[in-house]
Amino acid sequence: MIKKYLTLILLIIISLLSITLFFYKMNVSPPALNADEATNAYDAYSILKTAHDQYGAFMPLRFKSFGDYKLPLLTYLSIPFIRAFGLTEIGIRMVNFPFVLLFPLIVFLLTQELFNKKNVSLLASFLSALAPGLQLLGRQAHEGYMTVFFLTLSFYLFLHFYKKQNLSNFFIFNLCFFISLFGYHFSRLWAGFYFLLLLYFVFKKSLPKWFLLIFIFTVFLFGITDLMYKPTRVQNLLFFNNIGFSLKINELRGEGGKYLFYNKLTIGIKDLGFNYIKYFSPEFLVIAGDENPRFGSPGISPITLLEYLFIFIGLYYLFHNKEKWRLFVLSIFLFSPISGSLSWAGTSLTRSTFIFIPIFMISAYGLVNLLNKKGVFPYLILTTCYLILSFYSLDFYFNHYPKRAIVLRSWQAGYKELADYIKTNYNNYDKFYITKKNGQPYIFLLFYLNYPPETYQKFAKLSPPDEYGFGQVENFDKFIFNLPNDKNIKNSAVIGFPDDFSEVEKTNSKEIKVGTETIFYIKESATTTL
Repeated sequence: MIKKYLTLILLIIISLLSITLFFYKMNVSPPALNADEATNAYDAYSILKTAHDQYGAFMPLRFKSFGDYKLPLLTYLSIPFIRAFGLTEIGIRMVNFPFVLLFPLIVFLLTQELFNKKNVSLLASFLSALAPGLQLLGRQAHEGYMTVFFLTLSFYLFLHFYKKQNLSNFFIFNLCFFISLFGYHFSRLWAGFYFLLLLYFVFKKSLPKWFLLIFIFTVFLFGITDLMYKPTRVQNLLFFNNIGFSLKINELRGEGGKYLFYNKLTIGIKDLGFNYIKYFSPEFLVIAGDENPRFGSPGISPITLLEYLFIFIGLYYLFHNKEKWRLFVLSIFLFSPISGSLSWAGTSLTRSTFIFIPIFMISAYGLVNLLNKKGVFPYLILTTCYLILSFYSLDFYFNHYPKRAIVLRSWQAGYKELADYIKTNYNNYDKFYITKKNGQPYIFLLFYLNYPPETYQKFAKLSPPDEYGFGQVENFDKFIFNLPNDKNIKNSAVIGFPDDFSEVEKTNSKEIKVGTETIFYIKESATTTL
């Protein structure tokens, strides 16, 4: 009886492992809520309370947020969790709970559909549950995790449709991919991948052309929402739109470089190639991960060295065994980093997250084939090595990462403590002057003060976007998000970072600390002198 249900039992155990890691020290690492999480949560709260976003737009298909017009999937899926847990850190981060629970199952189903080998599928599922590269993204309210979930599910549904080519199967696949388009921006590139894939099957495998037409129409419907809202964030992230890229070319020309060799096309292709290759390097996949401390750090290996080595072994066996879907698996592996390589913001875990899916499948396939019929002992050795390597990454993430100063500042820590100070002293001052150097401070006050959305919507106003595509809220209520020039400010509190105050001023100011790190200084008096 147990043998009959062994696969199901193992999948349940793997899923339980996944959600255990999700809940473990949930409010310790990451060490704070970041501005993107706060704005998604507040928009969900605002929709829940008023059916309008924080700016008063009725049920939008893009959330204006900081002027970057965020895709809406995460915000709308957050609403039931905000309703259940309130406008809290747990409330917004629980949005990924269903996906963390089901992710190992979806990886199992996709791998099984490709290889029809349960041992390979179970191993790939296990790797997906334990991998820090996925776990650290799933533990925060980030759109990338759920988008990769829907993309993985859409690939499984596509393969299922290919085996049974009927309208209902295609509709389910099409709907799943359509949902993923509203998740995170990299899904747009996967629309191009699916177009080429369907085009291939139409002309090489006699797939009816109207399936391709339906898919094009689906992507067109999504494209209409882009035309409606005109988001600029994606354009601002493209490396060839970055001012640094143009300055580099101008410098090379100024040093005698010929236009034929030094122009946006030639330098762009070179930089794109270098950026692309980085995503397959051990430096990114095994050692350091994302360059942004919010999504990675040296000490947190997105995957282990063993998984990295078995990528090459797995690719060998895929082609040696002439697996039917070997080119498909290779193509999604090679396609995954393109979105990240187009950005000027350095190697990005969030824009290349899908790369882990083919890695888990290829590595699992390589390990099972290499150790085929070699007994239990080699499996025990490799399992022990894998668990030791995983322990060091996860231990660093849970116990060391959230204590680092660079991590605290990257995560915009301290606003929760600042909000507590404001709650206590709200009636004591006419104005609170708060520095805006580190992101958008207004959203943290809206979030942590549970500020009524129906009140805020009446005067919500965002400045025009800067060169990165973000705007600022200059003030609301008693809060002014700028440090004053006037040296004689009456009945106000001035809140800034340590470098906003002289050493003398610091001695007469209150501190807000997170751990041992001083985040804010607060200078308060009837008359404040800066």
